[in-house]
Amino acid sequence: MDTKAFPQPARMALEKFPHVFNDQTLYAGPLGAAWAPGRINIIGEHTDYNDGFVLPAAVDRVAAFAGRMRHDQTIRLWSHHFEAYAQFSLEGLPETFAAQRTDLPGWARYILGVISELRRDGIELHGFDAVVGGDVPLGSGMSSSASLEVSTAEACSFFSNGKFTIGIEGATLTPMQVAAVCQRAEHAASGLRSGILDQAASCIGRPGKAALLDCRSYEYRYIPFDTPGISIMVIDTNVRRELASSAYNERRQQCEEATLLLRDLIAPHDPESAQQITALRDISPAQFTQYKEYLPEILRKRAGYVIAEDERVFQVVAALEQGDIEAVGPILWRGHEGLRDEYQVSCMELDTLVDIAHSVNGVLGARMLGGGFGGCTINLVHNEAIEALSQAVEKYYPERTGRQATIDICRAAGGPGQSVA
Repeated sequence: MDTKAFPQPARMALEKFPHVFNDQTLYAGPLGAAWAPGRINIIGEHTDYNDGFVLPAAVDRVAAFAGRMRHDQTIRLWSHHFEAYAQFSLEGLPETFAAQRTDLPGWARYILGVISELRRDGIELHGFDAVVGGDVPLGSGMSSSASLEVSTAEACSFFSNGKFTIGIEGATLTPMQVAAVCQRAEHAASGLRSGILDQAASCIGRPGKAALLDCRSYEYRYIPFDTPGISIMVIDTNVRRELASSAYNERRQQCEEATLLLRDLIAPHDPESAQQITALRDISPAQFTQYKEYLPEILRKRAGYVIAEDERVFQVVAALEQGDIEAVGPILWRGHEGLRDEYQVSCMELDTLVDIAHSVNGVLGARMLGGGFGGCTINLVHNEAIEALSQAVEKYYPERTGRQATIDICRAAGGPGQSVA
């Protein structure tokens, strides 16, 4: 079995499969694997559920399934990370989702959610046995749940005996349609009203590229993001957060309230423009400047951050297209200030990592990454400064927080994949 082209987590899952599942009479297809990447987001945080713009890149960390299609409607899973089994049935889905969800561990609920949403869309699926693995850090801000969801869709495609395909032309679902399915599954599994950023980034990743994504139209184009001499350092606070029980959903509601108030303020003076306003994405910086004083302070902060963040996305895109990576750094610092002071989703540990990065020569820029309240920072760093930043984090972060940080160096990588072993 030559698996050299497979990501490491897929290879490990393939090696584990015959030791976990070994009843050959159950299987109707070949042994194989499917995988999908985690992501970083260069800029454009919390803009996705405001119908705005984001600039993510898939990274070389994946969630993976390895297994074989079954003759029946049963799905059996073994998690390499949790060393635990889970089992459910395709029969009755999506109607049986709530009942089956109750008996599953948290990680398996995301898988059930994706499969249930695929069935809701009328897609024919087969049962399978699979080992689930991955190297996307859990809860870190690199979208471990989205990579698991998208890899689930890829696995379902692999185990469907050719009846369910993913691709651009002639496929059952396009990559962005898969992202939408997985977004719905995230809502069902976690209760988090997240935008489509994470799932889309996993679906459309391309090596050496970021993707400028319009979260309203789902249109996207690729932006160069492979600069020699510059590395992406992702530094994990090791603070885990439950976004559904945090203020994440509250932020979304506040943005919706701010949109309605601003639309009502604009309508008497510009009724034609007001009719087009359905999200903060539709309010220009000039309009916000004119009417922001009429908003309650908390809504003024939330809306101000989102409107400015959409502008920062295009500032970064312009810099990258001009090959000016140095210009990206100051935009990242400003983005973190907005997340900390206006959107208020940072925390002491995230702020500490950004402060440490600011003190190291050769760091272009840094900011918190992901939903907030814990997780990671993203740092753009000259290669010769990697060691200096690593040493500064190892020295000062424990002193200031009482915690140890974890450092990863990532690169922009490709999207999902599947293959016979």
